Parts: sequence; C-alpha cells; structure tokens
Amino acid sequence: MAHQLLRPTPSLSKSATTILLPTAFVTHRKSITLNMMSIRVLSPIVPAHRPITLEKACTTKIPPCNIFSRRLSTNSSWDAEYKDLKARRNKNIIMHPDGHGKHILPGDFVLKKNPRTGVERKVLLEHALGYFWAVKELSLTNNKPILCNNEVIPAAEAELFPSLKGLNSLRDDIVDIPEFFVRNNRSKDATAQCTLVAISCKDFGAKLLPTWTKPFDEILRTGKEADRFEIVRITINEGRIAKLLSPFIVSGTKKNVPESDHCNTLLYYGDAGEMRDVLRMHNIYTGYVFLVDGIGRVRWAGSGEGTEEEVDSMIRFARELTQATERNNVRQKQQQSTGPRVGKKLSR
Repeated sequence: MAHQLLRPTPSLSKSATTILLPTAFVTHRKSITLNMMSIRVLSPIVPAHRPITLEKACTTKIPPCNIFSRRLSTNSSWDAEYKDLKARRNKNIIMHPDGHGKHILPGDFVLKKNPRTGVERKVLLEHALGYFWAVKELSLTNNKPILCNNEVIPAAEAELFPSLKGLNSLRDDIVDIPEFFVRNNRSKDATAQCTLVAISCKDFGAKLLPTWTKPFDEILRTGKEADRFEIVRITINEGRIAKLLSPFIVSGTKKNVPESDHCNTLLYYGDAGEMRDVLRMHNIYTGYVFLVDGIGRVRWAGSGEGTEEEVDSMIRFARELTQATERNNVRQKQQQSTGPRVGKKLSR
C-alpha cells in the first residue's frame, strides 16, 4: 500500500508532489506548504481503510492555498511589523557580549546562515539554539543577560517604560504601567521621585531580586525623603494555565512579600512578549531591575544577582535622579525663612 500512497501527479508541475493519505488520517481538505513544495492532502468520501486512488486524485480540484501564496510572497507585512518592533526596543540597554540575547530578533527569531549557500534566513529561537538555550545562557553570563549601565541614561536619550495593562495588585486593584509608577507625581517633575521596578517571570529570578530591593529599601526608603523612592515588584505569569492557578500564585506571593508592600506588588497573567522584547528581557529565568524617573522613563537597567559594586552604583544613581528637586526645596526654604522682600517706597 505504501507505493500507492505516494505518487507523482501527471497533471501537476514538476515542482509539486501529491501525498495521498487514507481518510483515517484526514479530517478535511486542506493544503500545506513546505518551502517550495506543495503537499496536497485530499479527503474524498471513501471508507477509512481504502487508500485514495490516482484517478481520483487527478480529477479532484483543489482550492488555492493561502499559506502557499503567503510563503511565496515578499513577506512585506512581516517586514513592516519586524521593523516597527525593532524600532521600539530600548537602545540604552546593554546586552551581555557572551549571551544569546544580542542575536535575538523581534518575534523570538534568530538569523541562521546556510553553510552551503551562505544565505541567511529567520529561524525560531528554540529551533536554532535548542529548547534549553535560556538555561545555557545563564551559565554563560553569570545570570546577567543584561549588564548594568555605567552611568545614568541621559534624559534626552531616555525612553518610556513599555506599556502593560491589566495588572493585579495583591490588594485586588487593577492597574496599568507605566501610569502606576507616576500616579503620585502630580507636578510631572522628572526629578520628583525614583522608582525601582523589579521584574521576574520564574521563581529562580524572583529569588535574585532581594539583592537589589533590600539595600534600596534600607538606604533610601527611610528618613524624610522616603516618599520620593518606591519599589514596584512585578511578576509575569505567561501561559494558558497561569490564570487558572492565580489563587495559588497570589497566596504564595503574599507569603514572600511584606504586607506593607502588597499595594506595590503586581501580578500579570497573559502574553508579555512584546514588553519583554522592548526591555530585552529575552531570558525569563532571571530577574531584572530598572530605575524609572518621575515621568516613567527608564534611566538605568540591570539583571541577575546584584553585586556590592552594582548595588552601590544603583543607590548613587537613584539619588542623582532626585537631586534637582532637593536643590529646589532648599531654595524654597531659604525664601520662606527670610520672608518677602520689602522695597523702599519712592516719592513721586
């Protein structure tokens, strides 16, 4: 029977081949395209144990295949979408030179060169690097696919934190970011506040974040200026089953977060691939931290476990982002202490 199931069709072109399958394996008539070969699957009304005959295949008309035409097209729609996604990426984030992240294209693709022809083509990330590429990258980069910025990103070059809607806080509030970061800044002053945004997608990454958040909390969130510094923790739960497990995720998160920080701990359920691509968070197994200024711009980034030197730099940069407001407050206090200026009245 095997020689009856695969035969060239005389009425078709030389570049097309017809595979004839028993109806037990066919649910409906459809066309599938693989590279430049058209594989046509037919399903006439015959018993499941009988193969499709060559005469029946030659006389059956097949509708045009949209997938085939899309594969043979110039992919102009994909190219336009690719350019738009690439332009939205934050250009101030530094990728580790030994990591795979610098090679990842929008849509989780990488370029792979044909060793024989030298032609490059887009290949799915997992197909090119393997299913466990993210775990391998952690060992190559010491859990740091993103390197810390050596200085504060200049205000003229800083980009807004990407948008993500429908996050749930541990107090059952639904919020959007980056609007949530600047909700208390009524003056719209970029130096009025500084927010440390700590993001994780897996438990391993969440365990690395306290190396950043704990020193930030102990050093900056005490004293008179404590209200100008804030920590926002975000946990991204991707996958279809995550929403069904939300009650267990919420209860487990509440146990690991102080009650005073429940309002600033956000959970997201759904696909966040576009936001992760903008911030270059391709590896979901580590943790990421960002300093956001008073109007929602990313001014510094880091990942993995914070070293003593990196944490000291983060604290210094956070203070630097709020220095202008401190100078303005000093000037206002000086003016209030001296009282209004009274000039000498001149006679006319």
